[in-house]
Amino acid sequence: MPVVPPPQDMPAEEAEEPAAPAQSVKPPPAYHGVEMKKAFQGARSRYGVSGRVHKPTNKNKVKKPKDAWKLKLDLGLQSASGNSDTLNFKGAVTASKETDLNYYYLKAAGRYGESDNEKDTENATLEGQIQRRFSERMYVAMAGHAFYDQIADLSYRVRSSISLGRHLIWTDRTVVNVEIGPGYVAERKGGETEGFVAGRVAQYLEIMLTPSFQVWESIEYLNSLEDSRVYFVNAEVGLESVLVANLSMRFTVENRYESQPADDKENNDVLTTTSLVWSF
Repeated sequence: MPVVPPPQDMPAEEAEEPAAPAQSVKPPPAYHGVEMKKAFQGARSRYGVSGRVHKPTNKNKVKKPKDAWKLKLDLGLQSASGNSDTLNFKGAVTASKETDLNYYYLKAAGRYGESDNEKDTENATLEGQIQRRFSERMYVAMAGHAFYDQIADLSYRVRSSISLGRHLIWTDRTVVNVEIGPGYVAERKGGETEGFVAGRVAQYLEIMLTPSFQVWESIEYLNSLEDSRVYFVNAEVGLESVLVANLSMRFTVENRYESQPADDKENNDVLTTTSLVWSF
C-alpha cells in the first residue's frame, strides 16, 4: 500500500524520516492468476499414469478442501447408421487428491467399438501414481500402469516406473514438465510372455487460453534397456472447455506406437474422442 506522507503542518522534528514515494497498485491479473496458481500447485502432469496440471477455472463450481478427493466421470459415445453402421463408446473414472507435499492419482478407463457389426475396438486401462514434491519445481513420481487390448492381441501389459520430474516453465497460464527414470515392463502378447527393464522419458505441455479453456500436448517414450529395438511411444493432444457448472467438453487425439506388435498387427493406433466430463 502507498505510504501516506506526514501532514504539512507537522513540525520538522516530528517527521523523523522522509515519506516513501507512493507505489502504483498492480492491476489484477487478466486470467485470475491467484486462483489458478493454487490449482497448479503440485507436480501433476496430463499423460500416462498421471493427472493434469491445469484445471479450467469455473466460478460456479463448489470448491472443495485442497486435500479432498476429486472425482471425474468422462463419457463419450459416437454412432452412425446407413451406408455403414458404427458404434464407439469410451468411459473413464478418475480420482485425485493433493496435499502440501504429495499428489495421488487413480484412473480406470475402457473403450469399445463396432463397425458393420464387427468389433474393431476393445481395450481397458488402469493407472495409478504417487508424486512427492521436493521443491516448487522438482518432484519424484512412482507410477503403475496396466493395459489390455483384445484387437491388438495384447492380453496385458503392466509397467511400473520411478521418475524424476521438473517444471521447466511454470506460470499462471503455461506449464512445461519433463520426467525421466527407469521402469519395468511385463506383457503377454500374441500368446508369448516377456519382461524387461526399460528407460522412460516424458514431456508435457499445458496452456490455459482463457480461464475456462485449455489445450495440452504430451509425449512419452519407453525403450527396453535389454533390446533397443523394443520401444513404445505414447502421444496425445487435446482441448477442454467448461460448459456449465461441473460439466465440460473434451476432445483428444491419442497415438500409440509400438515397434514390435503381435504378428499381423499394426504398429500404430490413432484414437480420437469427443466426450463430456462431469466433476464431483
